[in-house]
Amino acid sequence: MLSVTPRLCLMMFLQFGIYGLWLPIAGKFLTASVEQGGLGFSEGQMGAIVGIAASVGALFSPLIVQFADRRFPAQRVLGILMMIGGVLKISVYPQSSFYAWLLLSISFTLMFMPATAICNALAMRHLKNPSRQFPGVRAWTAVGWVLMGWTFSLLFLKTNVSGSWLPPFFKGDDVPLVLGEMKKSVLWSGIIAFGYGVWAFFHLPNTPPVESKSQRPAVADAFALLKNPSIAALLFVTLIISPMNTLYFMQCGKFLSEAGLDSAYILPAMALGQICEIVMYIVLGRVLPKIGFKAVLTLGIAAYAFRFFLFGMIGIPMWLIILGLGVHGLCYAFFTSTCFIYMNKIATKDVANTAQSVFNFIWYGIGPLIAVGLNWLLFRLFADGEKFALAEFQGFWWSLGGISLAGMVVFLLTFRAKSDSPVEQ
Repeated sequence: MLSVTPRLCLMMFLQFGIYGLWLPIAGKFLTASVEQGGLGFSEGQMGAIVGIAASVGALFSPLIVQFADRRFPAQRVLGILMMIGGVLKISVYPQSSFYAWLLLSISFTLMFMPATAICNALAMRHLKNPSRQFPGVRAWTAVGWVLMGWTFSLLFLKTNVSGSWLPPFFKGDDVPLVLGEMKKSVLWSGIIAFGYGVWAFFHLPNTPPVESKSQRPAVADAFALLKNPSIAALLFVTLIISPMNTLYFMQCGKFLSEAGLDSAYILPAMALGQICEIVMYIVLGRVLPKIGFKAVLTLGIAAYAFRFFLFGMIGIPMWLIILGLGVHGLCYAFFTSTCFIYMNKIATKDVANTAQSVFNFIWYGIGPLIAVGLNWLLFRLFADGEKFALAEFQGFWWSLGGISLAGMVVFLLTFRAKSDSPVEQ
């Protein structure tokens, strides 16, 4: 059997790989016509399946995750959640009704979102120095996201394949009815999720619940962390930055197309963000113990603002825009993953899993819902037609940059890391 750290890395690879297998191409097969092999859903229906379903899962996540803190071994809860999730994902594949897709997608995220929180807490429970070691383990989430998506494309969507210098480092002709073949990503995601759940149940390191003297439910104790000024400040700023992260993914592909990037290269170009994320995780494990949480989190927020202001400089060369895509790695690793580490640092062991889901509650739950409304508002402010023209993106991106910059100022003024070791200063 693999030692503990490789098993934790494989856990991260599979947990997020099953999402990266289908999510980046979901918009295409969900909205493509039935004649093309798609499902013929509207843009609004696609947004509900992809975005609102995930938000619902994150919002209810703390209620489910608390069982891994107080009742059952975390690896058992994780395994059961992913086995059920796998069955749900397999079940959605043959469906053609929007309401069937929406209901089953919500049900899947109710399993998946709690599982992601458990992954973080379970990994840090078994690492001697989470601040230094967790980024290296967490890097495998980006590896899984990229490799599973690329492998599916190579095996199922392309023919006459040859090498390429651009990610995913191969090119070829689309198979017949390629949009219909894309839908198979959902089926394979479910099959892999079920197998991963079985493996997690039996082979992840034993992580029993921690004895607690509290008489309250774990979810109540986890939300009580908001009484800690540093946690309250961190989650408030997360509420500002999370919609920025969602809006980036909502509009970036359209922006790249308007800026002149060939449609065939949009997904590979955006994958550079995940590739850079892997590198940034390696950097984070070395930098965080040296400069501390506040400096690292500030760099992460500043990276968001930098990218948006860069994109707002309409007319810049494409290589500069591609540079901005790579900055995603710095944004996500230095802000989001550092938040995971800090939440684990502050929370007591008997609410470690639920504390992770409290962050998910903001990042994946409330934040994306705010993004939907903000996207509509910014569209009304800056777009004259049915979509953003290239010049109209300037106001959109600079608005996100300004909001991110304001979030950084709020963070600098309000966040004081709880300090009992050099890493937290």
